[in-house]
Amino acid sequence: MENKSRSNEVATAHGKDRDLSHRNGLAALVEMMPPHPTGGSEVDWGEVESAWQLRFPPDYKKFLKRYGGLTIESYLQVIVPTTITPETCDEPGAPLGGMGFITADTRAIWNETEPTGIDGQADELVTWAAASSADLFCWLTHGQPEEWPVIVFSHGDDTWTRFDLNMTEFLFRVLQAEPDVELMADSPLWNRQRPSYVSP
Repeated sequence: MENKSRSNEVATAHGKDRDLSHRNGLAALVEMMPPHPTGGSEVDWGEVESAWQLRFPPDYKKFLKRYGGLTIESYLQVIVPTTITPETCDEPGAPLGGMGFITADTRAIWNETEPTGIDGQADELVTWAAASSADLFCWLTHGQPEEWPVIVFSHGDDTWTRFDLNMTEFLFRVLQAEPDVELMADSPLWNRQRPSYVSP
């Protein structure tokens, strides 16, 4: 997506009305794009979270159980985690691709672009989705997992934007064209009331 600003400044967007019914972003997504009967992914969360040394957000876990690593509107691919982490993705025999590799790349980009305005470090980012435009969608792993904000890297102008929303809230608001996520207005997800998706 293209941002009007061409600088390396960081914008911050805050979620609103978080106590309203669509606070449960997953339930709203299920209504908008009903899961395929065989579309979910089974993840050994004990092994994965032990490897990553963190707990993943509950809405993300439930999303994967219903949808798996789907691709929405041929644009956004949600990533299923494995035990391969940014620290182990370069080890001999590690399979190419996956959350570990993409997160390692995201952290390298963070360091290269030297963002300002977001209180965070590269090693606190975990990438949960990647776009066909090379935009990246991450969590900033501050606080409890259910409170992790979404951080978006806009490849077109090398900017980072924070959204104080969880993953499923963020996706729902983009699909609904909510004003607090207007950064995504040029993406194929914007204002898609019945989004198409493909499960692996």
